[in-house]
Amino acid sequence: MMMFEQNTLNEMLLYAAHRIENKVSYLNDLDSHIGDGDHGTTMLRVCHCIDAVLNQPSDNWAKQYDDLGWLIMSQDGGSAGMLIGNFYIGLSEGFKNTVLTPRETALAFRQALLRVQHFSGAKRGDKTMLDALIPAVEALEQAANDGADTTDLFEKASEAANLGAQETKGMKAARGRAKNMGEKSRGYIDPGAASMAMLFESFGLYVVKVSREEEAYHG
Repeated sequence: MMMFEQNTLNEMLLYAAHRIENKVSYLNDLDSHIGDGDHGTTMLRVCHCIDAVLNQPSDNWAKQYDDLGWLIMSQDGGSAGMLIGNFYIGLSEGFKNTVLTPRETALAFRQALLRVQHFSGAKRGDKTMLDALIPAVEALEQAANDGADTTDLFEKASEAANLGAQETKGMKAARGRAKNMGEKSRGYIDPGAASMAMLFESFGLYVVKVSREEEAYHG
């Protein structure tokens, strides 16, 4: 895929929501070690919002994703819900055209990252969702600059996000409730980073599936 359209992103995100819904218990368990034990439940609410908004027809994807962000923030999702909502609002700010090139796609995700950074105040290494999101966006940008197509973009982002999430296991938390644990917060993957990695992993799996279907169709 060389171009990125509203319908493609919607399908990617609905696919991701379905996969994350099946990981609620895992995410709650991760969070039980360094948080309130409810991150999976928060992500389930996020997935329900995704289903509610993206299954409705819309010809304005910037507004659709802005609406999604605000709906997520209206749920009882704590700081994670607020940041995830702002992720989608930021993403909507990058939708300048109805169809995006790989570079424009990377730029839209950069906008999402910037908004999350603004509202979180966190940086890479703080043991948060940003430890998966930052490398994912950087991988998108690098792949786009290298001339990759959209499929390669999200495969690279998936790899980077997963690596970033795994690296949080060795980090000492600098944000949220986990910060109070000090050194005891080491040894556990950050649940926010884990769910963000799941999102990009799902994106990567989806675009590969579509690419293979297109190849089979064209012979």
